[in-house]
Amino acid sequence: MMADPFPVQIESLKRGLSPSTHAHPRPLSDRDLAILLAIDQYRYLDRDHVTDLFFPGRRSAELCLKDLLWRELIYRWPVVRWQGSPIKPSVYGLTSSGARRVAQLRGQDPRPIRDRARRAREQTYHLRHDLEANRFFTKLAAGARDLPDQGLYHWLGEATCRAAYERDGSPTSDGWGRYLLADREITFDLEWDRGTEHARRIRQKAIGYVAYFRGRRNAALNHVLLVAPTRVREGELHDLISPILPQHTNLCRFWTTAVETVSAIGWLGAVWLEITGPPGRYAFADMPGYPRGIRAANDSIAKGRWWDRRPGGGEGA
Repeated sequence: MMADPFPVQIESLKRGLSPSTHAHPRPLSDRDLAILLAIDQYRYLDRDHVTDLFFPGRRSAELCLKDLLWRELIYRWPVVRWQGSPIKPSVYGLTSSGARRVAQLRGQDPRPIRDRARRAREQTYHLRHDLEANRFFTKLAAGARDLPDQGLYHWLGEATCRAAYERDGSPTSDGWGRYLLADREITFDLEWDRGTEHARRIRQKAIGYVAYFRGRRNAALNHVLLVAPTRVREGELHDLISPILPQHTNLCRFWTTAVETVSAIGWLGAVWLEITGPPGRYAFADMPGYPRGIRAANDSIAKGRWWDRRPGGGEGA
């Protein structure tokens, strides 16, 4: 459980700051605006997420976040300790003022963005799950930062995936990604499992993916990545999903891994085991994908000054 479910009040955050430090605040930088945009797109980001996406080190990220707090553009939840786990970094969400700045950046009506920010602050039931799912994407992006010809180019957040479901019936995942390799693009949906989902719900989600992709052209080039907390739970996911996958049918591929496996190898290593597939674990670089398009790997998320070339953020073109 969180130590305190309510945001720290802004006034308490100002204490101890030198008034002269912000007597003439600098204009917001493109990186500042990109951070606000990312918090809107992904609902919650903690200090380590922000560091992975935008900074070479933790200290510079902390200074930037402190400045955005002073400007009252973001909220901060205090440092939290989940039951049975070490202390986690502080978590950030948009204030109403921050939502208005995002609306100005996009040229949109601020009311939906402001309402979305308010719901994120007030409805924190799935906070831990969302932070862990977001960490998958930020670590994947940061892991490819210095790799040539590859990187995480697109990351669509859970809210965007849900809107896509309401629009065209596509599966509601915890996020969708496009990972660029030298000769192809890997597209995938993420399903982050904390080991608490009921078996019936897991099967229903898998059936939904099968129904959506079944018979579609190049269906097998779409991947569903399921991350379990332990290898025991990973085995349970195979037992639950294998029986519902039709044989000799063109459909998406289901892959699993466990957090404990990734902790030892890393997200870009050979950690993925295909459900009903051949034995042995695969890396992203081993998976089939679509032919590489015109997108530049150097513009991928977490690359040097990527936000300058991607004004729409990780969800943008």
